[in-house]
Amino acid sequence: MRLVTRLKTISEIEKLDQLGIDVFCLDTKFTAKKINHFSLFEIKTLANRLPNRIYILVNQMIHETDLESLNTFFKDLQSTNIAGIVINDFSVYIVASKYNMENLVIYQPGTYNTDTYSKTYLAKRNLKGLTISREITIEEIKDFKNQDIELSIIGHGYLDMFYSKRELITNYFIHKEITGKQVKNNYDFKLREEIRELDFYPILEDEFGTHIFRSKKLISYDQVNILRPLIKDFFIERIFLSDKELHASIQLYTNQLTLNDFLTQYQDYDSGFYKIRTEKVKGELNEN
Repeated sequence: MRLVTRLKTISEIEKLDQLGIDVFCLDTKFTAKKINHFSLFEIKTLANRLPNRIYILVNQMIHETDLESLNTFFKDLQSTNIAGIVINDFSVYIVASKYNMENLVIYQPGTYNTDTYSKTYLAKRNLKGLTISREITIEEIKDFKNQDIELSIIGHGYLDMFYSKRELITNYFIHKEITGKQVKNNYDFKLREEIRELDFYPILEDEFGTHIFRSKKLISYDQVNILRPLIKDFFIERIFLSDKELHASIQLYTNQLTLNDFLTQYQDYDSGFYKIRTEKVKGELNEN
């Protein structure tokens, strides 16, 4: 099982490598909720320096106006020694196929990959892999095992549960006549629902739209031994995490830090839906 995380700076590679990261995922100009932006030159340089250890993240919603630029990007990327292309919108797969790069594509559409037919469908289309949705239980994840396509999971950190092209924070500020605050790429905003007064959901607006995340960070420590033989890539999502918390998270899954020591330092983690189906927890008025 490979540990994958996004790279913030080139200078941190040595540290992350020492901690146990196997694959570095690079943000591109087509990355939503980005933490950095690596140029094509930097991507090529790192791919040559770290063969089979570089993924790129192309996860924005694709519209017709994006196609010319996306085609140019993939045309220039053809000769690059990258190991994977993580996508959200299946349009990216179509473009990648034009340049014979579909075998590098990892389909990671958030909440969509919840059924085992997905792996059969995608394997027939020569994709490298799919990321299983974290809205299903560990028992349902076991049903995904398939040798024809690599399976992955986002197993740690804040999970993006909503993505809209709309500028929701901007529109809210206009409605409330709030001025003087930076809206775009402000990582400090949180959303509170009226019926969940103690839960605060990180919300981020960027050039590609608005993203809302779960209020709790996901931790998969108790499930990792079950997941290990099933999946190839275990993604540690670092958005909203400090570098120190990211480092501790990696140490947790490489047995350099105990679970108790980790949770003593860092709170607001839960195991998501590994043990309970989503319909059992939706709505605060459920009696059973």
